[in-house]
Amino acid sequence: MSTTQVPTTMKALVQHETEKRAQVKDHPVPKLDKNEVLVKIAYVAQNPTDWKHSAFLSPPNVIIGCDYSGTIVQLGDELKNKDWNVGDHVAGVVHGGKFEDKGSFAEYARVQSDLLWKVPSSGPVGLREAPVYGVGFVTAAQVLYTRLNLPYPPQKADRSNWILIYGGSTSVGVFATQLGKLAGYKVITTASPKNFELVKSYGADEVVDYHNADQAIEEIKKITGGSLTKALDTISEGDSFRIALESFSTSGDRKLNTLLQISEEGKKLAEQKGIETELTLAYTLMGNAFEFIPGSTIPAIPSDREFYVKLCKDTPDFIQKYNIRPNPIKDMDGGLEHILEGFEFMKAGKVSASKLVYKISNA
Repeated sequence: MSTTQVPTTMKALVQHETEKRAQVKDHPVPKLDKNEVLVKIAYVAQNPTDWKHSAFLSPPNVIIGCDYSGTIVQLGDELKNKDWNVGDHVAGVVHGGKFEDKGSFAEYARVQSDLLWKVPSSGPVGLREAPVYGVGFVTAAQVLYTRLNLPYPPQKADRSNWILIYGGSTSVGVFATQLGKLAGYKVITTASPKNFELVKSYGADEVVDYHNADQAIEEIKKITGGSLTKALDTISEGDSFRIALESFSTSGDRKLNTLLQISEEGKKLAEQKGIETELTLAYTLMGNAFEFIPGSTIPAIPSDREFYVKLCKDTPDFIQKYNIRPNPIKDMDGGLEHILEGFEFMKAGKVSASKLVYKISNA
């Protein structure tokens, strides 16, 4: 085992023992298992899943947080990726909010050696930007490449194909729009008018205002010529299911991927129209079975983990070769102690078309 000096305790955002909230407190530095490295966290990025886990799903004493960047300070045994060295700058996603010794909102995190990627040594993406290629990026890639079967680069599809990215200004939406274009598809997305120019700057061919559902459906059908067969709903709430489902072609193999459970009304509409729907969770990329909500176990999906291993190897190419850009960043002051303020901003709907990023250390 190769290592630099590592303390036995650290500061971490940990779920309260009796209340549905998190708190910053002293916590043991994680011990490494086989095929793991220890990362000193430099920056973290915030996702809706972080506050939702803490508010509804997380058991006591687990570390919150998924997205991170930092520096490898310790190498474990039997690494599947033997190319790592102490001092390497890395980034990735961990399954925060479920385990006492995993989670990124901390001074240190343990990560499987083949499920993180090397941050480029030069260019527009450094440690500050790298955690933005977290849950949003891997979810978009997972859905488009493994569920909707878009061609993985450098392959491309026929440019006559349309894909709907519902919620183009979300973190997943920004990445899905770029990946859809990279795959050769024409991308139509929904957004508030204030974000039209933003989503177009990330490659959207057409943008539709979702506020009037009937009008949005008509616009999408008109623009796509009624040919839509693939869609990703990054919002998965309210009218989003109906708008997406009603916008599809009336025949052929059609599929809608969602990021939250589809509503009963959505299920019925999809069945009536013969449209396949599927909930996709990035957590299946980690290779472990887990209880998503009490009484509902998500099985391990080995093929998802294999895909994430490949994606980690290729992420520097997505950045440097294919120019996949991160969401706009909003730098947040205060480090770990102020992440809870970001939770409140998200709960109140005050985070739009940007990613909250916190500096944790000078790692």
